[in-house]
Amino acid sequence: MQPVANRNGIRVLMIFLAFLAVSCGRRPETPAAPRVEAVPAISRDVPFYLDTFGNCVTVASVTIQPQVTGILAQTLFKEGDFVTPGEKLYEVDPEPYQAALLQTRGDLETARANLWNAQQSLQRQTQLYAKQTIDVQTLQNAQAAERAAEGKVQSAEAALKQATINLGYCSITSPISGKTGVYLVNTGNLVTANTTKLINIQTIQPIYIDFTVPEVELGKIREDFDRNTLEVIATIPERRGYEARGKLQFLDNKVSAQAGTLWLRAQFENKDNVLWPGLYVNVRLILHTLASAVLVPQSAVLVGQNGPFLFVIDSTGHAHIRPVKTGELHDDLIVIVGGLKAGELVVTSGQLMLSDGALAKVRMRSPAETVENQTIKGAQ
Repeated sequence: MQPVANRNGIRVLMIFLAFLAVSCGRRPETPAAPRVEAVPAISRDVPFYLDTFGNCVTVASVTIQPQVTGILAQTLFKEGDFVTPGEKLYEVDPEPYQAALLQTRGDLETARANLWNAQQSLQRQTQLYAKQTIDVQTLQNAQAAERAAEGKVQSAEAALKQATINLGYCSITSPISGKTGVYLVNTGNLVTANTTKLINIQTIQPIYIDFTVPEVELGKIREDFDRNTLEVIATIPERRGYEARGKLQFLDNKVSAQAGTLWLRAQFENKDNVLWPGLYVNVRLILHTLASAVLVPQSAVLVGQNGPFLFVIDSTGHAHIRPVKTGELHDDLIVIVGGLKAGELVVTSGQLMLSDGALAKVRMRSPAETVENQTIKGAQ
């Protein structure tokens, strides 16, 4: 009979040998392929731009004043109305000016009658002088009387014309298209010619946006502005999704020595009347457009000791390191100047688990997340 200790030792040895046999027959496990997200690089026309801010400025601002003195008889619009050129806004009491017009007409008729009488008298005096019946002084007096009568007719005609103009001034019209402000004078008040302010009108369509850029950008702006009309995009910080497009109209003739900036002005049609004089806006000046640029999400680009690179997934699902040359940022996208072609699949998430040549388990980003559906601001 074997001792108990020997039997236990034999049993442990058999268990070890069995475990060793199983372990030697099992293949080593292959590490699981890392999960990554990827999107294809795209090709689009990419605008180059400068971002700044500015203020909306009216194209024309007019403060209406009467051109005749009198009682303000009628106000024919409401505060805040949009008015058009030639639209009647006010009427000054016309009766005094109608009376003045009638008087000047009578004065003109009297002057014409006196002229006719002076002409007849001169004709008679000329005949008598030819017969040597009167002396030369009498003839000259008749000639002077005829000229004086002509002058009075001309003065009466001028007075009639002025009276007609003054009567027309009783109807006050808008000289521009725009939006009215608040009443400065109410109906019934006495208004004074060229003194009393009645209303302010500011043009809304079109409208200017004034903005500044650093002086170091002057060379690029002038170069692009000389080649073609530059587009300007305006957005309102408090109004998400709104975007207005206009054209650069003017560059100031000097750089501000104190601020080191250049003043510019763009014009917008503003057909929807969203832009308002004095409104603060964000401004993007489009300089030129890079045609068929390759773009990827910023998250795809990593930076190593040798510069920027990204992981490209080949047709077999393997990831490869690709050095690239990057360009400008466009919100969530970045321009790839060299090293990548449009359509190649780039990894946007999970790169830290990858190595060059590693097999990856790729999940394509959803259509709403893909770079194809991202908008490049400034692009048409």
